[in-house]
Amino acid sequence: MTMSRTTAATDVREAYERAFQEFSDRVRALQCLTSHPSPNAAAINLALLELEKAHWVYDRCRDALAVELLPASMRGAFRHMEPNSAEVYEDRVRAVAQLLWESVGRPEGTADDDWNRAEQIVRRGSIGSEGTTQLQYNTESWPG
Repeated sequence: MTMSRTTAATDVREAYERAFQEFSDRVRALQCLTSHPSPNAAAINLALLELEKAHWVYDRCRDALAVELLPASMRGAFRHMEPNSAEVYEDRVRAVAQLLWESVGRPEGTADDDWNRAEQIVRRGSIGSEGTTQLQYNTESWPG
């Protein structure tokens, strides 16, 4: 392993660790908000948006670390589910919509509103995180 390769591996690992810590912090913040006896819907929406951004960055850092840990001969063959695929998008929206619904006591008749709000959060989270990811690691230096 060359010196620049070692440095790249360290940078990727550090980016992953930062992303994991940020994601964990955002999860804890959301848990505090949703466990409050009188949850604040606006604060929960904001916390979900920040969580979605952190999740987006974490996923990319995790994937970069996975590639970095592969033997050099396998890096070109590495393929993961496209992060912007319809399946991933729908799963994220569903999870956020359920959190929104549960955070206000599971009222009946709010499914469409919860879904629409969740879609906004997921879209804003992924769009708002794209620039952040580039600051954490340079994808042009990735192998494969």
